[in-house]
Amino acid sequence: FPRSKESHPMTRLASLPPIVVLAAILVCRPAAAAEPTAPDAPMPRGYTIPTIDLAGQTHRQVIVDKEPGQYLGHPTTVLLEDNRTMIAVYPKGHGRGAIVMKRSKDAGLTWSERLPVPDSWATSLEVPTLYRVVDPQGVKRLIIFSGLYPIRMAVSEDDGRTWSELEPIGDFGGIVTMADLVRLDDGSYIALFHDDGRFLRAGGKRTNQFFVYRTRSTDGGLTWSEPQVITHRPDVHLCEPGAIRSP
Repeated sequence: FPRSKESHPMTRLASLPPIVVLAAILVCRPAAAAEPTAPDAPMPRGYTIPTIDLAGQTHRQVIVDKEPGQYLGHPTTVLLEDNRTMIAVYPKGHGRGAIVMKRSKDAGLTWSERLPVPDSWATSLEVPTLYRVVDPQGVKRLIIFSGLYPIRMAVSEDDGRTWSELEPIGDFGGIVTMADLVRLDDGSYIALFHDDGRFLRAGGKRTNQFFVYRTRSTDGGLTWSEPQVITHRPDVHLCEPGAIRSP
């Protein structure tokens, strides 16, 4: 919902023909004059779009994992081709910590216990991200990234039943790697992440500016190119990029 003056619906309406503005005002205007608002009273919403709060609708909620006194969050999931098998990975901590993995056989309605993972997964320094990839020969794999310096990756060739150890993908790092991954028309993949100078190289220093990077794979995600800056703005912290294939 709009928060800034520039994005407010009535600001946008100001550029429309007067008849449209009048119609919109007549629809939104209350039927009777309201009493003066007390200084400490909450401001009215200013719009009539219905809202739904899902927090209390427990019938829509599934608890994947919980542990008293332990933060669990930042999950990444992959739904496999049977549309029922789902894998979730997440750190045992806020933004970093040992990687936990669980599996669902019914599209997320119920979940397994925490599954065995390679020893190196306990050394993860950041939020893991999980993706399905397919190489030029049609071989399907799952890959997990773990960020900061250096970016490391683990691979599964049996739909997540067994995994490799986390290994560096190059002499570079970044924050929230990979925030997104997209397959291109030629079958290659691009992966996106951001960094502020601290983790791109060993011994990096904070620059107080965020850069968005792209790295490319032509072998189904097994190896990745040196990262390239694709966007940067000194007035905005661009972070955790997402990419969507246009239809």
